[in-house]
Amino acid sequence: MFTRRQVAVGMCIAGLATLTAASATTAADDGGFGAAMRNYDDCHYAVAYDRLAVLADGGDAEAARIALLMVRYGPQLYGDRWSVSPSRIEHWIRVASSKPANVATAAD
Repeated sequence: MFTRRQVAVGMCIAGLATLTAASATTAADDGGFGAAMRNYDDCHYAVAYDRLAVLADGGDAEAARIALLMVRYGPQLYGDRWSVSPSRIEHWIRVASSKPANVATAAD
């Protein structure tokens, strides 16, 4: 039997894997999004979050979505809590909602 945390981690990883796969073809690997996701995949969550936060601040919708998820579920999934101001969260929400998520569908 899986614990609630194990199930939550699995769901989060599956969701991020979908975002990563969908974004991999469009994200230039200039040390930005691709590097952040490699850090995430390597379980270097704090480094990944820092990179994603900078990208989200700069207007990257995918980075904003993932950074928001990491802030929301940080304690449960990563055992860490990232400090972020309410105004920064509001900015990320605007950025994340400015462009529809590029998520692959079954028809793709």
